[in-house]
Amino acid sequence: MFRINLKIAFRNIWKNRLTASIKLFGLIAGLASVVLLVAYVLFELSYDRHNLNADRIYRLHVVQTDGENESIHMPSGMVEMMKQEIPEVEEGTYLSIYETPIQVDRNMFKVKILRTTASFFDLFTVPLKEGADRNTVLKEPKEALVSAAFAKQAFPGQSAIGKTISLNLNSTPYLISGIIGDIPKASHFHGDILVKSNLKQVVNWRGYTSAPQYILLKKGTSPATVLAKMKSLYKKYQFPEKIALKLMPLTDIHLHSHTSGELEPNSDIKYIYIFSIVASLILLIAVVNFINLTVAASLKRSKEIGVKKVLGASMQQLKVQFLSESYIYFIAATFVVFLIIMDLIPLLGNRLGINITFSEVFNLKMIGISLTIIVLSGFIAAFYPAMVLSRMMPADTLKGYTGHIPGKGGFKKFLVVFQFAISALLMVCTMVIYSQLKYISNKNLGFDKDQVLVTSYNMLDNRFTGFKEALLKEKGVKSLSISTFNPGVSYGGTSSWTNDGDTTKYEMEMVYCDLDFMKTLDIKVLKGRSFSEATPAELKAFNTEGQGLTEKQQRELEMRNPILLNEAAAKSLNIKNVDTLLLAGGLQGKVIGVVTDFNGMSLHNKVKPVALYLQPKTTSGYTYVKMETDDLPATRKTIEALWKKHFPDVVTEFQFLDQYLEKLYVSEMRLGSIFIVFAGMAIFLCCIGLFGIVYYELEQKTKEIAIRKVLGASLNDLLTLMNKNFVIMVLIANVIIWPIAYLLINKWLSTFYYRISLSYWPFVWAMLICLVLTILTVSLKALSTIKKSPVDTLKYE
Repeated sequence: MFRINLKIAFRNIWKNRLTASIKLFGLIAGLASVVLLVAYVLFELSYDRHNLNADRIYRLHVVQTDGENESIHMPSGMVEMMKQEIPEVEEGTYLSIYETPIQVDRNMFKVKILRTTASFFDLFTVPLKEGADRNTVLKEPKEALVSAAFAKQAFPGQSAIGKTISLNLNSTPYLISGIIGDIPKASHFHGDILVKSNLKQVVNWRGYTSAPQYILLKKGTSPATVLAKMKSLYKKYQFPEKIALKLMPLTDIHLHSHTSGELEPNSDIKYIYIFSIVASLILLIAVVNFINLTVAASLKRSKEIGVKKVLGASMQQLKVQFLSESYIYFIAATFVVFLIIMDLIPLLGNRLGINITFSEVFNLKMIGISLTIIVLSGFIAAFYPAMVLSRMMPADTLKGYTGHIPGKGGFKKFLVVFQFAISALLMVCTMVIYSQLKYISNKNLGFDKDQVLVTSYNMLDNRFTGFKEALLKEKGVKSLSISTFNPGVSYGGTSSWTNDGDTTKYEMEMVYCDLDFMKTLDIKVLKGRSFSEATPAELKAFNTEGQGLTEKQQRELEMRNPILLNEAAAKSLNIKNVDTLLLAGGLQGKVIGVVTDFNGMSLHNKVKPVALYLQPKTTSGYTYVKMETDDLPATRKTIEALWKKHFPDVVTEFQFLDQYLEKLYVSEMRLGSIFIVFAGMAIFLCCIGLFGIVYYELEQKTKEIAIRKVLGASLNDLLTLMNKNFVIMVLIANVIIWPIAYLLINKWLSTFYYRISLSYWPFVWAMLICLVLTILTVSLKALSTIKKSPVDTLKYE
């Protein structure tokens, strides 16, 4: 029996090749989209799970108990203190990453230097492949471990063990003592070179250096137990008021942590939910398409079903036959999907800005989930048509009466409306997402981000003066400045305080910069003076280092330090006039001006109060070069050549400031890329499904159209007749989806403090696109039928 059903199924597929091709192509497109999204979602959920002790590793966070502020910045001795005070803490380490270009045998490499401790290998699963012994690794201060990928690039055809490299951390070269395995891509941090860090292991909240810190709990230990014991130590280690410790599970960092100072940009769990919903919607469209086309095609097979029933075929036998036919499509589609998915995953990765390969996501879990989804959707898509067709009455079908088939009535209309509603929803979301991204790109941030080159520096010396003088002589270079301001990451420092008798906590971001910082970034002074207009007395205070001064003289000197405040800071401190002395927390000096609210951080958040201090000799920070030229590449090469001339031992890399800021919105760009691809896929699936339905409707209405033509109906009349019902269905679909789309997209926009106003245009454009594509799809197919001669159609009547 099975062989007979299979033979009949293949005959029917061959007989209706056009319909079969549409159904198969729709399934391939839909299932490929779903498998791609499943692979991406599983990849995102797999972050840091390769570590053998992942379920026992936590990162230390501090939170404000009176607000939602959360940070990974804290004294670097926290881990050591917890190991001594809390028995449940088995081990701990900290990580800091320094990204820089380095030179090896005249070849340049951009690397990530990971500074950590020997206990790094007790927490994280990174294999030692060659060289260093596990028990002695990272014990020496000038020892370096390099990744296998970097060793292969830097020392092709030879062993890297015993070679030396200069890392720009200081002039002393580091000796390579071992090769480590490459850190998997699904990790919240990566490093090409590991070196020993020497941060002070003290808990001093008044002044400290910080790095992300991790602890490994003993087996069976609850995080709540550790936090409870830690709370009892707050007073002993002088924790600031309203500050509490939080333990972030290692496997939650990539999707749930969004603090400043993250080692690498994280994603967001809400986007995983969104991508999962998009995958479900695409799958629904593909399944609905299949059901619609199968039921529509049944109109041609009604007599076949009637004859089989008269000859004794049971309802169960007919169900098995139609289920077999449907599963042939799904099996064929699944086979094709897994053949092409190897090429599609890298393409998706490129679209999302992620360098992933098929081998990195292709595993038993991905295959199992994908096949489960395909089998279940295949059963749903096959079951309904099988139920409908097997219940057709022989007496009706043999007379050619098919009016009772659901595919001809309301159910078909419901499915078409459902498909176009999903497509319209995805299109509205896509247009709003790209409108917000365009708004971000064009938003006035309070400073000029165009034609500005940025590079980090570490321990600039007296050579910088010569570099600056030479650079400013170059055509196309307008100005140069140094500052602690790191766009999108940090302003350079933070000062917080509470006033006597007031429980309100005040917090101020601190930027340390030179005289030309305002000019270089074109930050407008709204009131008072800029640093370049400071008085001689103010500049004396700024330039004097204070040697040989009494404490009182030093205090008086500090109070003449010129300070600039942004609008938010002036409002927070209630400063209405310039030349006001300021003494609050770490702020000491004279306010000489108020500048516009410049926003160097994400537009998700409100501009923070910022104070700018003059400090030309910051030990580390960022160099800004403002250009005015029509030939950016040539000017950039000139700047890089001058840097190399004046600092031959300091390898650095210049980046454009606008590109630097784009990194803040990686997740949003990925979301936009996903939506534009799969919104297009959704509308494409709707159109090919609609084409199939129209094909069968026209076959049923061929004689009706011929009669109307004989009675004088024009081409426009007939096209209007064919399009009318479908246009109405598209309009209904859009009206239904408008309130849902408004709520969803407004919720997404609410995550931005600075956002577009949601207008009606995305909704109108989505509806117009659906209408135009519907009319084109229906009309193109209808024209071939309408142009047939009535004589040929009615000659046997």
